[in-house]
Amino acid sequence: MRRRAALLALAASLSARVVAANVFVADRRVQNDGTQAPFRSVGMLHHPDAGAGGTAFLVSSCHIATAYHVAFLSRESPRALARRKAAADDAPEFLLGPDPELASRFTAKTRAHVVAFGRFSAKDYRGMAGDWAILRLDDCLGTHYGYLRYARDAQVGSVPSGALMTIGFPASRSGQPGITMERGCRAHDFGPVPELVGVDCAFESGMSGGPILEQQADGSWLVVGLVQQSMGAVDGVLTSYSMMHRNQMLAVTAFRKAIDDAFREDAKRLLAERPR
Repeated sequence: MRRRAALLALAASLSARVVAANVFVADRRVQNDGTQAPFRSVGMLHHPDAGAGGTAFLVSSCHIATAYHVAFLSRESPRALARRKAAADDAPEFLLGPDPELASRFTAKTRAHVVAFGRFSAKDYRGMAGDWAILRLDDCLGTHYGYLRYARDAQVGSVPSGALMTIGFPASRSGQPGITMERGCRAHDFGPVPELVGVDCAFESGMSGGPILEQQADGSWLVVGLVQQSMGAVDGVLTSYSMMHRNQMLAVTAFRKAIDDAFREDAKRLLAERPR
């Protein structure tokens, strides 16, 4: 489970289908060796056959969360996708533990299987609010790497007021070891539907599905959403945040019930498997 796994063609694997790029005022992203919490609980979801993927993060010992368009690599509706892939085994690989010295190398990998997903559509904002998926891992890597806690008390339609942090694998840094993080960005607005929040954190292809965390009063960090997409993406650095060039976070309120439901299903399965 913890064997070293090399990921070939990393840059290609980070070609997220929805997130493009918007950077505001200055690029504050830096590399982290990924060996300490919370960074060690964030990895890459990779589709070997397609040579593409994005970022995902542990939400329990055996589950990860990511964006729908990363889990399925598709802009199709969930119903159309289910019909087309009903008989296919397209389980992607979850790669974890980036080498702090060598780019494109990870210390662990396992297959991940979708157990819940939103009603995603790229055509409208309501569909964008369904851009999430929960996957169960064959090997429960969270027992070694830990997992991220999420904001259980967050209110639908609220805007986080604290400092934010993103963690992920932007394509432009695929040649650098470790994992990329930005700390100190902020949320600005929400809408047109309550689960979509505008933030001035830098987004880029490869970061799709990665966690956005808010710093708490005690210094800890809780997941308040995930990287969804950039609106009006442009090259270069923008002088300020605006609705025209908005980086969009999917709030955790859109998918935290699905996480809890996945926990309950696992608990039922474990109880059913106990010897009587």
